[in-house]
Amino acid sequence: MEKRESSRAIVFSNNKMVVMYREKNDRVYYTFPGGGINPNESKEDCVVREVLEEFGINVKPIKEVYLYENEKTIQHFFVCEWTDGELGTGEGEEFQGDASRGVYIPMLVENERLGEIPLMPPEVTTQLVKDLAVYGTSLGNTVTEIAGE
Repeated sequence: MEKRESSRAIVFSNNKMVVMYREKNDRVYYTFPGGGINPNESKEDCVVREVLEEFGINVKPIKEVYLYENEKTIQHFFVCEWTDGELGTGEGEEFQGDASRGVYIPMLVENERLGEIPLMPPEVTTQLVKDLAVYGTSLGNTVTEIAGE
């Protein structure tokens, strides 16, 4: 089976990070903005498109910081700069009223709370919290490879 490849954004604003609050199948959790890379689309173009669709904001990818891989997926995580747009004005398929897809609420979470919320995948969240403490919102200068369950 071929792994699904996606791009995810890490967007900081005023000591907070952009996340998607989710409720689905009796689970409550948070996700990083992003989604699947389309054919002939770069990782960077994907993250820009997905964040605009889901959150209504324009971002500029600065650098890739994490490469997360498990048996089903490969995810590229980019630190991105929020250039303009209003959070919560996304028009992606998440907001078309299909209740079977669960609840999607774009929001900002204080950086110091990131380790306390169920932000998926947890392996990336653990590394993010460590890197925030050491490097601040730049998250360092290398791509950290992270293995998932």
